[in-house]
Amino acid sequence: MKLPPLRLLLLFAIGAFVAPFGDHGHVASGTTQYFPTSTPFIWDGPFWFPILVGLATAANAELRLHLPAPRATLTVGDGVAGIAAVMGLYALTALLRHQPLVPSTLVVVALAVLAWHRFGDKPALVCAVATAVGGVAVEAALVAAGVFRYADDIDILLGVAPWLPALYFVFGIVSAQLGEIAAKV
Repeated sequence: MKLPPLRLLLLFAIGAFVAPFGDHGHVASGTTQYFPTSTPFIWDGPFWFPILVGLATAANAELRLHLPAPRATLTVGDGVAGIAAVMGLYALTALLRHQPLVPSTLVVVALAVLAWHRFGDKPALVCAVATAVGGVAVEAALVAAGVFRYADDIDILLGVAPWLPALYFVFGIVSAQLGEIAAKV
């Protein structure tokens, strides 16, 4: 491990704390719907969702530090701006719920490219692509298992929305950046 356990725990906590805010927008807008289960909920999402996001945040941060040339010039302000970018994009996907799907997806993808240009570097692309592929795979599996669903008119990519890979891509970029910041603090 490149990061000490306490810093990994902090990154986990950041991801877990922020996750329900984004998820709430999707539930409130009807983008996603969780099915009643025996698991407890935090706000309007299952308790395991923030745990998964926290684990992904810490794992991406650690992965980035195993790739070449972590940037030493990043600041805590860069991390806060990155988190704001992820949350803003998450909120936008909820706000676009009833808009035409193709232009909505194009906007999210375009913003993901801009976020990569602002917050990422070439090694962080590994984290972003891994997160986009892994995140969509996990959500598609959960949808197939009947744990939750995306709205019928947007579930065209393996049961999830077509803009979801771009949202995960930005999360991957930003969590990688958080790892670089945590390594130097």
